[in-house]
Amino acid sequence: MQEIIQCVNKFESVTLKQLDSVELQNRIDTKYIMSKYELALLLEGIREDQYILEIDHCRIFNYQTIYFDTPDFQFYRDHHNGCVNRVKVRSREYIESHLCFYEIKRKLFGTRTDKQRKRIQEIYHEVPLEDYNLIQYRRLQGKPIEKKLTNNFKRITLTNKKFSERITIDLEIKFSNDQQEIDLPNLAVIEVKQGKADVFSNTIQMLKKLRLHESSFSKYAIGISLLEPEIKHNNFKPILLKINKIN
Repeated sequence: MQEIIQCVNKFESVTLKQLDSVELQNRIDTKYIMSKYELALLLEGIREDQYILEIDHCRIFNYQTIYFDTPDFQFYRDHHNGCVNRVKVRSREYIESHLCFYEIKRKLFGTRTDKQRKRIQEIYHEVPLEDYNLIQYRRLQGKPIEKKLTNNFKRITLTNKKFSERITIDLEIKFSNDQQEIDLPNLAVIEVKQGKADVFSNTIQMLKKLRLHESSFSKYAIGISLLEPEIKHNNFKPILLKINKIN
């Protein structure tokens, strides 16, 4: 982790207010997974083209996310089965700033993602009935939802100097439920977020140069696959094998 800290300290910084111009709530997401060693190479290769978010002299931030699902894991199964227009329901806390949000993340056709969020006072451990209305998901069919997974991680946020692309880098990923906890200390998850696809961006070109290829990765789906092995996860086996090799 020390090598990553040294890398991020070389970047020019940007404020949260400046970063808001590239919030991209409706966007195209491209994800990559890699080792911390590969991440250090990537950061060095894109440093001149990127700003890093800095708040109160901090550049690596702690997040906690709680995911909700039906008792029979409807949201997870829809993801596993490749359903379009699927949802994830979660509550997230930005630890350093003490900001909390309730979020509905929708996967639309292709690679496009849409996210709704509501500011809340404290992270939800259960969803109030009045907030079920925000889900608006026909496959829910009136089922209750409950806490299924807690996810902790560290995040670095970058934006290119054109403010047309946002990159998040997640590290030190941990999953837990009521029975156990799983750590992925050597894994880095990169998400490149663009309003429209730009394969000529310096980030995408550097990823190609390092022979790092796009890879589907959902923290909720992977966390459930690791913590609930009795639930069907055949479609996630290739990514699980890749994570195991990296870790």
